[in-house]
Amino acid sequence: MIGDVEGDPVLFERIRSLFPAQTALVLRQDRDLDQRALLLPQRKDTVYIWIRVSERSQARVYLSLAESGGQARYLFREIRLDSGLDEVGSETLAEVAHSSARALWSREQQSSRQTLVAALEQEVAAAPAAPAAPAVPARPPTPALSPTSLTHDSPPQSAGSTNAHPNANVYRLGLGAGGSTHSSGAEGWLQELGAFMTFEYRARLSLRVAVHYLIPTDFALPPARVHLNGASGEFRAGWLSNDATRMRVRLEGGLGVLFGRAQATIVDDQPKAHAFSGQDFRRAYALAAAGFEWPIGPAWIAAAADLRVPLRTTSYEVSGQGGASTSPWLCPGGTLEVGIGFDPALR
Repeated sequence: MIGDVEGDPVLFERIRSLFPAQTALVLRQDRDLDQRALLLPQRKDTVYIWIRVSERSQARVYLSLAESGGQARYLFREIRLDSGLDEVGSETLAEVAHSSARALWSREQQSSRQTLVAALEQEVAAAPAAPAAPAVPARPPTPALSPTSLTHDSPPQSAGSTNAHPNANVYRLGLGAGGSTHSSGAEGWLQELGAFMTFEYRARLSLRVAVHYLIPTDFALPPARVHLNGASGEFRAGWLSNDATRMRVRLEGGLGVLFGRAQATIVDDQPKAHAFSGQDFRRAYALAAAGFEWPIGPAWIAAAADLRVPLRTTSYEVSGQGGASTSPWLCPGGTLEVGIGFDPALR
């Protein structure tokens, strides 16, 4: 922290509170900006942030992150604090520092080296002929942010804009595919393959739309054998335990409809046995699911246990024989999926 924010414990605590508890933050305070430390960050697992406020109304946030091969990524934000460093200004500055650190770590936003150098040259040009400042320490001023909370969750894109928005990373879209299986009484275990689209809000709430293809299957219903095929659609609302940068729990509930066709053929040679010509069916069901997601960069893999509750049962009856095969009220199952997430340009 440099300038008017020097020695301000409130701002640092605001920034700390925005990160998970396991994130390591280290505070350094200096009167000067160490340009060499900014352009040549040391640790690969650390985001370095310099916050400089002048005249209590102009704030600049510089960020850098070391990469392999001696390369580095940078991000520069310039913010005007209309009310100075009051409670509103301090909160805004903390949110900008937090969202910028996440954006740089996740490769969602970055500034070119030329943009950063130009901003540093402005700092030098605007600096008054003041008394000599204390020697700058060799280690760069921070907060230093550990990777435990800052893994990337969206594909890289360059951003040279210096306008910050405190609501960065609020929305996230995802696309993916998966397979599922669930028990269905006499019909056996039905297998489905499909695709989905998700919409997340503040990494806690989600909406999901999915379509599935029912892999054709057969089951015995003496003296016939029934062939099933079809497709289904689902809508789910869910809750997520944390953001997409770490393994998280996902709980969902929703509704679905299975559209299909049943076609019977005679397999036993019995007098007066006639094949069923086939019939289309539509089954609505409620569902609940609980699972885990594991992040792999901007993508993820997930496994979940599902429970379908048909709103109406289905019965198969053979004419001339007593009894019927009725679908159960509870149909347990499971799902495996892969997906990739990205943030829309909402800034």
